[in-house]
Amino acid sequence: MAIDKSNKPQSYMSLAFKQFKKNKLAVISFFMVMGIMLLGVFAPLIALEDPITPVLENKLQPGFWAGNKSHPLGTDELGRDIFSRIVYGTRISLKVGYMVIAITAVLGISLGLISAYYGKLIDLLLMRITDIFLSFPPLLLALAVVAILGTGLEKAMLAIALIYIPQMARIVRSVVLTVKELPYVEASRALGAGNLRIIVCHILPNILAPTVVYLTLLLADAILYTAALGFLGIGIDPSTPEWGAMLSNGRDYLLLGYWWVTVFPGLMIALSVLSFNLFGDGLREALDPKMDI
Repeated sequence: MAIDKSNKPQSYMSLAFKQFKKNKLAVISFFMVMGIMLLGVFAPLIALEDPITPVLENKLQPGFWAGNKSHPLGTDELGRDIFSRIVYGTRISLKVGYMVIAITAVLGISLGLISAYYGKLIDLLLMRITDIFLSFPPLLLALAVVAILGTGLEKAMLAIALIYIPQMARIVRSVVLTVKELPYVEASRALGAGNLRIIVCHILPNILAPTVVYLTLLLADAILYTAALGFLGIGIDPSTPEWGAMLSNGRDYLLLGYWWVTVFPGLMIALSVLSFNLFGDGLREALDPKMDI
């Protein structure tokens, strides 16, 4: 006798995956995100030349549109290959993004959980501190942190993370305030479960969906703010192959007709931010508990 599997219950993740596949833009953005990540991972194998060492005799050469096969995207004002610098810049931007996500996830989730779960004076104190940080414009806050700590990759990571930790704490707090009042949490508390067990085993798994979506969208913003700090010349060493710094160095040559020095790094920033934003939007729709399958 054949078994009818049509009514077999599907897991939450399988339903989310089916919903994600329906979103064509999200699927396309997923492959674009994977391509950008692979570009950063295999940068030493993909780059054509050293992205840092100047070669002055090759400065400001046009690329493939002028038949230049050795420098397909042209060279910059110091003769460095723009394609190689963009490829290595991918590694820098993703490294900053991953570290910002890690710092934000650990501190933001912890603060939000503690604030919402314990409430009262702890909640009041932590939320007033986050309000202070949220009162500053994000870029201004990052500039202030870099001005205090100095320039450098690690300083830029911390400066950008401080923008998002208060936002993450607010998001987690709002979700935990709902989850901690659900019957299964109350039942676990009635059976004698300790606070740590309730947080780790019951609350934390049920707040992962919104936090994962937010962290994915955060990666796009982290890339954008990294480029902004690099463009202003206060985030990363100007000699480092970073997209924002490349934009800043090439802006003086744009009106002189050397458009490729600025256009290609700008396109890479726009493509990366668009890809991660579309991917994050697709995840948000797929993980929505009210999704229509």
